[in-house]
Amino acid sequence: MRILSLLLFFFSLNLAAQQELSKEEVAQFQEKMMAKANELETLQANFIQTKSMEMIANETVSRGKIYYQNPGKLKWKYTEPQDYIILFIEGKLHINDAGDKSVRNTASSKLFGKIANLIIGSVNGKLLQDNENFDISYFKENDNVIAVIIPKDEHLSQMFSEIQMQFNAENLVGKVSLIEESSDATVIDFSEIQWNKDIPSSVFQP
Repeated sequence: MRILSLLLFFFSLNLAAQQELSKEEVAQFQEKMMAKANELETLQANFIQTKSMEMIANETVSRGKIYYQNPGKLKWKYTEPQDYIILFIEGKLHINDAGDKSVRNTASSKLFGKIANLIIGSVNGKLLQDNENFDISYFKENDNVIAVIIPKDEHLSQMFSEIQMQFNAENLVGKVSLIEESSDATVIDFSEIQWNKDIPSSVFQP
């Protein structure tokens, strides 16, 4: 609990030290970010995911690789501490848990559909266009822009009370922080981002 309280304290302290963007700066950032997002065909990157839970003293760290192909193919491949794959493709969620496979239809579940859109929108940056489902504020820290996103949707807000997306100087998402209703927090740091490089079709095979 102390670790989580410190993590949330530093989240709030960090935002307090940042400068909120003016309306003009927000408009300029959104224009540049969406121009970048519209150019996006493929993206692949390594990630480190750190999960802090209120009831557990130690953080849980996972590593893996993410693959995205426009318009809606997304694969999260966890390699540490165990093999685990999440694949969003053609309205379906494919899960491969060390060889144990299952499929869920996001089209038949509004909640799964919203979660899929949330994850894909976090990767390609287009989540920032969804003013219907989210309240969004923007802050600047050095060369980075941080979008603080508050879900309006009742079901999503029960899962995530706040989402933070950090964009680097190239307007690419470098970090995503998910703070849950329970105050548990997940931070995903991306590295070695490859932009519009060919991805073999086999990567997105269930």
